[in-house]
Amino acid sequence: MSPIQYLLFDLDDTLYTNASGLFREVGERIETWLSQTLGLSPAEAQALRAHYYQTYGTTMAGLLREHPEVDIEHYLRYVHTIDVSPYLNPDPALDKMLSRLSVPKAIFTNSVAEWAERVTRRLGVRHHFTRIFDVRGLGYQGKPYARAYTQVLQQLELPGEACVLLDDQPSYLYGAAQAGMHTILVGSSESSHDGVEFAVSSLLEAEPILLRLLQRY
Repeated sequence: MSPIQYLLFDLDDTLYTNASGLFREVGERIETWLSQTLGLSPAEAQALRAHYYQTYGTTMAGLLREHPEVDIEHYLRYVHTIDVSPYLNPDPALDKMLSRLSVPKAIFTNSVAEWAERVTRRLGVRHHFTRIFDVRGLGYQGKPYARAYTQVLQQLELPGEACVLLDDQPSYLYGAAQAGMHTILVGSSESSHDGVEFAVSSLLEAEPILLRLLQRY
């Protein structure tokens, strides 16, 4: 088995948590965009967002499948045009944890690169990540679709077992496990989901697991 050579981190609700309120604003902007663009009531927009998430994994994937006529770039720009500074602060504990993990790290997100740049810079951890894999670079097909994981591994020139994905979504981790990656569920102690190898209540709690994985090989 290959040694662990890359750590892949989800962004939203993994590097920071929903407690910040930031991802809630993202959700509100998604629903506002759906309402204004598709002519829906607020309740209809909320229901459609939930339907797309459950069916396709993301609202964007649902739009691409069911409303190919919409301008998906306009959607991405609108949803992510948020000043993150009122919601996030530098995270010294996260910075120190990432410093202690001696392998390369990347962001693997269903959002866009400029959003990942903004969030990681505000958290004070951007310098730890050598790459950002975003939904544009993956051809607008992100997690949990198999093609997303395949593309990341091809770009890294690594087999799945050489990578660890940390994510807050069990379905995204299932896709990673299918690609051969090690998986850590963040934000839950429930590890019984298919494809979830480890589970932690917070990202900082993942450090001992990651160190054990790095020392195992």
